[in-house]
Amino acid sequence: MYKFADLSLILLLTGFVYSASAQCPTLVWEDNFDGTTLDLSKWAIQTGDGCDIGLCGWGNNELEWYRAENAVVADGTLSIIAKQEEFGGKRYTSARIRTLGKADWTYGRFEASIKLPQGRGMWPAFWMLSTSEPYGTWPQSGELDIMELVGHEPATVHGTLHYGNAWPNNQSTGAQYELLDGIFNDDFHEFAVEWVEDEIRWYVDGYLFSKKTKLSVSPWPFDHDFHILLNLAVGGDWPGQPSGSGLFPQTMEVDYVRVYNGSAPSIEGMRQVAHQAESITYTVENAAADAELTWSVPEGAEIVSPPSSNAIQVNWGEVGGRVEVQVASPCEDKVLFVDVLVDPPFGKALVLENFDDQALMTFDFSDGALEEDVANPGADDLNSSALCGKYQRDGSATFDILRYEVDPRDIDDATAFEDGEKRFSIDVYTDAPEGTQILLQLERSALSEPTNYPRGRHSRYEAYTDVQGAWQRLEFAYVDSPDGTANDRSIDRIVFLFASNTMTENVYYFDNVDIYAPMSIVSAEEAPIFVDQGFSIEPNPVRNDLRIRNTSQLNIDRIALFDYQSKLTFEKVVSLNPEQNISISLEGVPSGAYLVGAFSSGQRLGLQKVIKQ
Repeated sequence: MYKFADLSLILLLTGFVYSASAQCPTLVWEDNFDGTTLDLSKWAIQTGDGCDIGLCGWGNNELEWYRAENAVVADGTLSIIAKQEEFGGKRYTSARIRTLGKADWTYGRFEASIKLPQGRGMWPAFWMLSTSEPYGTWPQSGELDIMELVGHEPATVHGTLHYGNAWPNNQSTGAQYELLDGIFNDDFHEFAVEWVEDEIRWYVDGYLFSKKTKLSVSPWPFDHDFHILLNLAVGGDWPGQPSGSGLFPQTMEVDYVRVYNGSAPSIEGMRQVAHQAESITYTVENAAADAELTWSVPEGAEIVSPPSSNAIQVNWGEVGGRVEVQVASPCEDKVLFVDVLVDPPFGKALVLENFDDQALMTFDFSDGALEEDVANPGADDLNSSALCGKYQRDGSATFDILRYEVDPRDIDDATAFEDGEKRFSIDVYTDAPEGTQILLQLERSALSEPTNYPRGRHSRYEAYTDVQGAWQRLEFAYVDSPDGTANDRSIDRIVFLFASNTMTENVYYFDNVDIYAPMSIVSAEEAPIFVDQGFSIEPNPVRNDLRIRNTSQLNIDRIALFDYQSKLTFEKVVSLNPEQNISISLEGVPSGAYLVGAFSSGQRLGLQKVIKQ
């Protein structure tokens, strides 16, 4: 898929001692599945539906009966096969194996190469549980999920920790990794965690995508022996009921499972960058001290600074691609990479407040003092407006808030902000120090009360100041979703938190609270505002025919499909009246994530994410 630069963009790094403590990891346990049967000296097979241990449905309302026959070793791999068949009073069978009673570990690197199934209702997992449960039953003694996937999101895997009090007062924290091209059913991928005394790190194909520490997870039960589990669940609370003709059988194919004492080389750096972003750093960690690194970047990108011992800085152009580094060392020769998405140019799509025109958001409450329509304190090229807002933070309020009401139709589907498909920006002029955090929180007012956090808090976004006493335009980046149950289409509040969790009293002038969207999708020739989504799609994920229903009061005359670099994949001229349906064939479109856009007389009604299987 990616094109690489010519030799002038490839740098060879030799002889740099950049991590004196980095040593070759020691293999302490492995199974390469080279035989014809499962090695029972390494694995114990679990059977049934969990009822025999008082955990019917395995605690997740799963629908399968686990059988030994569904774990098949042949041709160098383990196949865990989910079938649609009657057994044990269940409609589905699958397999679940673990190392309990055979091997367990406190700390180490745990990795497996796996090709994952797809389709609604599939739930493969590579995970770890406490062996002796010294702090109590689940999740008090901890659960470490190295990799989970739900089949209706075949391009996304999750890494999660479960801990805290007994259910229903349990806690969890985690992150996800989404492929930029294809799905996890296309090929094998290496999933790993490195677990040390006070920290756990998650990797996909050598890329670090998540890190949790003892300081951020309390209590921290990850300090004793855990064992490994591999299973393919069918159904359950998270993946939902299986659906789709010809879905079964499904296979979770495992090439190897390995445990090391020590860390492997890995790569870090941003996977999504702004259009023409500059000086983006990519770093190799945990390579042997005398490793040689050979870097390459895609055509259109440029390595702009002399590389340090283990890092480069890259200037990006208009398209993304793969940053790759070949690591040659006495331990092993390894290729690490980061697939990078370059955002299209973003343009203003909706003005929520600029103090010069009619506002689309209305002041509701604040801890500090708000003055609207005050004189610009320092007009310049960035902000030459005559008027702006002025906010004096309340120094006695640790979590000072400035709250506005908005029309849910203006926010539309809030998941677009979580995914980065839309973004908030604001102009700020402040006497606060550089690096001051500003949070933006989307809320559903019917659910959120001052004392019931996180209820109703849909998602949070952050920006940091980088100058003092001058205007700056800040773009908010997604942080987290405190209340995952808050309806994506019912957001009617925007809350600003200036220097949250401090007792400061700085003044913040602000202006141009805007929503931005990709210019390649919202062009100058199209209406520069977001309106109702205006259409629905099904099924999603889709194999071939995508059904589109016009839910607006306008005639839809064009359907377009964009990839995640905002490039037009195809478009179709249609005539779709309100409440009518149409079927669009996606045959020949590669697997992956796309954006579907519906247009009426040049106006974009909305965008929706679709997964093509």
